[in-house]
Amino acid sequence: MPFAHLHWHSTFSFLEAIGKPNKILAKAKELGMDAIAITDYNGMYGIIKFYQTAKDEGIKPIIGVELGFVLDINSAIPANQIGNIVLLAKNKEGYANLMELTSFANKDGIAGKPKIDITTLTKFGAGVICIMGGKESRIGKMLMIDEKPEKISEIIQMIKDAVGQENVYLEITAQDEKLLSEVKKVNTQILDLSLATSSACVVHNNFHYPNKEDKEAREIALAIKDGKKIYDEDRRKPKGEYYIMTEEEIRAICEKNGYEKSQIDSRIETNSKVAEEIKTEIDLHQTLFPNYDSPEDIVEIYEQYKDQLVEE
Repeated sequence: MPFAHLHWHSTFSFLEAIGKPNKILAKAKELGMDAIAITDYNGMYGIIKFYQTAKDEGIKPIIGVELGFVLDINSAIPANQIGNIVLLAKNKEGYANLMELTSFANKDGIAGKPKIDITTLTKFGAGVICIMGGKESRIGKMLMIDEKPEKISEIIQMIKDAVGQENVYLEITAQDEKLLSEVKKVNTQILDLSLATSSACVVHNNFHYPNKEDKEAREIALAIKDGKKIYDEDRRKPKGEYYIMTEEEIRAICEKNGYEKSQIDSRIETNSKVAEEIKTEIDLHQTLFPNYDSPEDIVEIYEQYKDQLVEE
């Protein structure tokens, strides 16, 4: 299977990224990709449209989401220190669990930012693949404040215990490391952690818009979200290239960053391996409501509490 992007964002990441699923999938088809994932921030709002369009285009849809992640949901941690975790549905059970995790993050996990914790991931970890890397990930946030590698390795092992050893991957970000010193710092230490924890690495540029010329449009979206004007000097202007890259472009950036061909080959192959492992099918065009059986004495219960309920 050709190179597959396993970490990216669409317009359903709400002003953090642009590009409707159909536009992204059309670009993926143009580039000859057989599979691609969707991993929007904190929600799965674009999943069905993405899934249907991917099927129509003959591309394998990989369903995912990117959520905030902490060890304990009740921990007092600043919102800007809550790193993310990318979750992919490996199969139908994993898809159901992704919905559970996303619902938890937005309903019970909110404390400045939607998030899940290790307990919740353990409860709903079956059929889920976890990817961590990049400076916005939980690992990345810890690496940026020079957390001890032993502590980070311990967290990686906890995640492996939650979802299965074979379902956890670390991530190398394919961006110019000379331009982005933070990316270089995280990538370098991710490689060390990969060896220390026997974790395979995938590679992405984590795209947020379909085409190279869409960069300004994405910056406008960020300005709108942050309540800034496009001419404000303090608005967000992300450095780097976050469009849909080809395998050749990913390879070229990795080579520029000094990685050996064997390392690059291994990561590209890991992306393809993950894409091939995923067997998620969604049953469309049906109503999925739970079946609640009413008690036989429902009328008596209603009469008993009717006046009280009306008053309330």
